Amino acid sequence: MRKGKKNASIPQYLRFPVSDTAEYSRLAPHIDPTTPERYAEDYDQDVYGRVVRGEIRGVNFHGLFGFPRDIMGLEVYCMSLYDNPELVERVLNDRVDMAKRLYTRAFVRQDIDSVQIWEDMAYKTAPLVSPRFMENHMVKRYKEITDSFRAGGVRLIMMDCDGCVDQIIPFIKRSGMDGIYPCEIAAGSDPLKLRRDAPDVSLLGGVDKRALSAEGKAGVKHELRRLLPLIREGAFIPMIDHFIPPDISYDTFCYYMELKREVLANPEMKI
Repeated sequence: MRKGKKNASIPQYLRFPVSDTAEYSRLAPHIDPTTPERYAEDYDQDVYGRVVRGEIRGVNFHGLFGFPRDIMGLEVYCMSLYDNPELVERVLNDRVDMAKRLYTRAFVRQDIDSVQIWEDMAYKTAPLVSPRFMENHMVKRYKEITDSFRAGGVRLIMMDCDGCVDQIIPFIKRSGMDGIYPCEIAAGSDPLKLRRDAPDVSLLGGVDKRALSAEGKAGVKHELRRLLPLIREGAFIPMIDHFIPPDISYDTFCYYMELKREVLANPEMKI
């Protein structure tokens, strides 16, 4: 990949490590969930410290779309759904196995409170895979993964997916997850609408950073006022998706954080 030296943006990918079954077979030894080095030498001490401090302990797991896309690239993976379905099935099954065996040590003591399943399988207007593919190839596997997480003491499972997630929402609960984020406003994923369509789905995100860029503190008030009904309902935390753009001033961002803390502490306040 090529990355810019002066800014944080998506790199230009030149080549991915997997384009066919042979290349995936060569990669397979590197994704063995039992590799001892997956747990740091100070893992036990680190977890103990977090427990003493009362922290919520979470992990990020690359899921059934995110991981294959990472190793194959979007185009090759999507084409493989048709050109090499056997490879796709193998990758998906290996991913389930990884999820069920990777956290065994942590689950014995119920070290993990929450899991973020990273997917990013939607674009600006719709998912990158069809609802039929999600139903036939992902839901059952997701459920197998999330059942193993619940058995290990995990209390909150959220999908991280950019883009327009409206068509993904119906699969969330059937897959054993609690909710989704970041509710990317620029892609039309308004959390108010998502909550209307699925009242039992937890949500994070939904703050339109364009309003903060254009209107400053007035934009902060507008956005948090708009999201107050969800904050009062619960199972929702307002957040800005992705990076904070440079046209949001530091003063505006500090005001946003301070006002958000006040609102979360007292959802009945007037803004």
